[in-house]
Amino acid sequence: FVNTLLRNSDRVRIGCLAQLVNVIAPLVTNEKGVLRQSIYYPYAWALRYARGRVLDLRVESETYPISGAGLQPDFARNGDVPFVDLVATIDEPAGQAAVLMLNRDLDGEREVVLEWQDIVPARVLSCETITGPDLKAFNTFEEPRRVAPQALAPPAAGSRMSFKLPPRSYTVAQLSLKT
Repeated sequence: FVNTLLRNSDRVRIGCLAQLVNVIAPLVTNEKGVLRQSIYYPYAWALRYARGRVLDLRVESETYPISGAGLQPDFARNGDVPFVDLVATIDEPAGQAAVLMLNRDLDGEREVVLEWQDIVPARVLSCETITGPDLKAFNTFEEPRRVAPQALAPPAAGSRMSFKLPPRSYTVAQLSLKT
């Protein structure tokens, strides 16, 4: 959802999150404090790192079939879905870029190879990923970091960069365009 909003930011001027706190929200509260659910992090990363303009990417990915049978009409579609979904932004005045990467493969690691043209990253400032033991994993006040960001080994910066995305993961890389 975050990647789709960013990719269509030339038309979408504002996006709202219906449930911000409690129930089905990224933040849950009780008398002990605030708990971050796994869906909090992709939104936080987009707000923090996705600045400037969205880059026009050519993404090549293996696909898997889906069937809309039995789904609500809004979600029903038949066809192939790419395992990997990417969006990237560049903030030229700040000299930074961000790449947000989704691996939909439930069982396998996916490699993402970025080939930069015109502008080439000089350094990887940070690289984090979020995944869990399964799709139903969630955080509780007893286990608040069951599904939490972890550092991901970043590739060397340059015109060709290769990321290894864990299964069922969302990853962000913050890049510097300055040496």
